[in-house]
Amino acid sequence: MENELILLVIALSVSGLLAGIIAGLLGVGGGIVMVPILFQTFVFLGVPASAQMHLSIGTSLAIISLTAMQSTRAHAKMGSVDFDILRQWALPVIIGAGLGAYIARLIPAETLKGFFAIIVLILGLRMLIFPGSPSAAARQLGKLAQAVSASFIGFCSALMGIGGGTFSVPLLGFMGRTVHQSVATSSGIGVLIAIPATIGFIWAGWGAQGLPDFSYGYVNALAFAIMIPTTLIGAPIGARLAHRLEKRILQLFFAAFLLLTSARMFLALSH
Repeated sequence: MENELILLVIALSVSGLLAGIIAGLLGVGGGIVMVPILFQTFVFLGVPASAQMHLSIGTSLAIISLTAMQSTRAHAKMGSVDFDILRQWALPVIIGAGLGAYIARLIPAETLKGFFAIIVLILGLRMLIFPGSPSAAARQLGKLAQAVSASFIGFCSALMGIGGGTFSVPLLGFMGRTVHQSVATSSGIGVLIAIPATIGFIWAGWGAQGLPDFSYGYVNALAFAIMIPTTLIGAPIGARLAHRLEKRILQLFFAAFLLLTSARMFLALSH
């Protein structure tokens, strides 16, 4: 048992480092790495099945809130963050994230996974096959359309325990931002998503039965404390790597990330 716990701590630490690098490199929160690891951890600890996924998502979002801050700071030093977009999208993203966290328990998980997998597959194929810049008309997305899109990004990201870059990077590219600007700005969007969503998961799980020690609602402070140091180390490494890669290589990295994410979702649905 002691050896298993040691391996568990090592696995959480390594996954935190990997999640941080991915967050900085691709402008995502790293939840796609952390949620599966956290889920298996809580299964091992005997957490009730009804709480395993919620606890995994809530804890992932808590970690993302700090990881995304670190990534945004690193990208901002390189002048790639579009703060005008962040100011414009802040309110709809926060509203969407808060709403997503609030109703996370009410929507069938399988329905969400299927929808998410299809959308991510389409976005990944588009970036892989049609990497060119959009037309001028595409860049001129109206403020209402942007607000609706930003709310959707916040909503879906909170439900899935991710930082939102899966959606926001392709959308920002569609609006004419370079891939480096899209990745950098998506890190800031991750902050806007993760903080209200984390608060929502804490509130939603407060008083829930069968949660492991050191849990505050659906956020486990022990798993957070183990993963956050390596996650914060990895984020600036990924950010620096992103700025050293050529545009097309970074696009291919992100397209591969989206396609792998979609495949994982479809596999989860088939079991």
